[in-house]
Amino acid sequence: MSADVHPLRVDAAQVVVGRQPITDRTGAVVAFELLHRSRGLQCAPLGGDRMTVEVVLGALSIGLDQLVGDKVMFCNAGRSVLIGETPVSLPAARTVIEVLESVVIDDEVVAGCRRLVEAGFRLALDDFVWVADAERLLELAHVVKVDVLAMSRWEALSLVRRCRPFGVLLLAEKVETADDLDWAVEAGFDLFQGYAIERPALVRGRTVGASAAAQLDLALSMLTEDLDMEAVEATLRREPGLVVQVLQLASFGSSRGLRRDVHTVHEALVLLGTSRIRQWIALTVLGSQPASSPDALVTALCRARMAELLAPSRGVRQSEVAFTAGLLSALDLLLGVPLAELDGTLDLEPQLKAAAIRREGRLGRLVNEVADYQEGLLGGEHAGDLRRGAELDAAAADAFAWAMPFVSDLSA
Repeated sequence: MSADVHPLRVDAAQVVVGRQPITDRTGAVVAFELLHRSRGLQCAPLGGDRMTVEVVLGALSIGLDQLVGDKVMFCNAGRSVLIGETPVSLPAARTVIEVLESVVIDDEVVAGCRRLVEAGFRLALDDFVWVADAERLLELAHVVKVDVLAMSRWEALSLVRRCRPFGVLLLAEKVETADDLDWAVEAGFDLFQGYAIERPALVRGRTVGASAAAQLDLALSMLTEDLDMEAVEATLRREPGLVVQVLQLASFGSSRGLRRDVHTVHEALVLLGTSRIRQWIALTVLGSQPASSPDALVTALCRARMAELLAPSRGVRQSEVAFTAGLLSALDLLLGVPLAELDGTLDLEPQLKAAAIRREGRLGRLVNEVADYQEGLLGGEHAGDLRRGAELDAAAADAFAWAMPFVSDLSA
């Protein structure tokens, strides 16, 4: 296998997410608003809900630690998100859903907002102005954002006074100058956002898109009454980009927003549960991107499978963890980014990342051995150990036979 399949550096999809800090009255950053930013030329303008999908997928691909650290995220949401048609697969305890000013307030929207609050999300009313039935959302909201650039200061103060009885935090947005900021503080606003604090910054990353076959498999799995988690896991094991997403999503999946260590796809699926997996699948299919080169994918899949097969004889007790580490160790081939750079950006369980990226520990040595075998770096007769060489050859043949049907389907 190693003589016939050569790893290729491929151009993976670039992920771009904008973020702008939100500060409190002391000037400390307490949150970031996540903003959609185009990766290039768009054929047509995106709607609000589609932009939400791209922002959420971008956040999961880049990693929440890398994007916002331990701060809260504000994420815009149109009607489809609010009524549950478009999922938001971000940790509820760390996410504020911004109800866009274009959303018409009706019974369906109010009920959807109530469900989001009951699920642990907080609501912010974006570019808020007083409209009919505004009280129905104010009773559910945690933050009200007032565009101080769009109205006179007298109008802004009047709006603040009307909102105060609802116990909401008041956020002055579009604070453009130091004078605007001083006035907003004096006016009693609690939070602040705008150019006077910091302009939106771009955070860039790369992701390996899901193959069309995986998108179809995942979409079909949603149509069954009982989600077949084994089938979902089997699909994910062949999709490196989706593995990264599901590991990061599960690591931030607790109701209180606490970080959890997740080592395998199976563990991630168990932690997420059926409901959140369905949401994530819907999000993935909505935001699908083209997959990477079949050659690089073969290398990644074979490395993962070889590590899994060789784990028992190399003293690695959890074969499934070895599979995950092997898959992640090939991200440099799939993304065209050096492993050293990925080490500083991927939000993964520390020991798993140490093995996959830095090749540390017993698991890391196994991953490194398989990678060296694939690259022909083990030397003649596999360093003189015939038995070990035979094991590697057998594992490589098995892995190649396991991976090729999927890659053939992808090519077709």
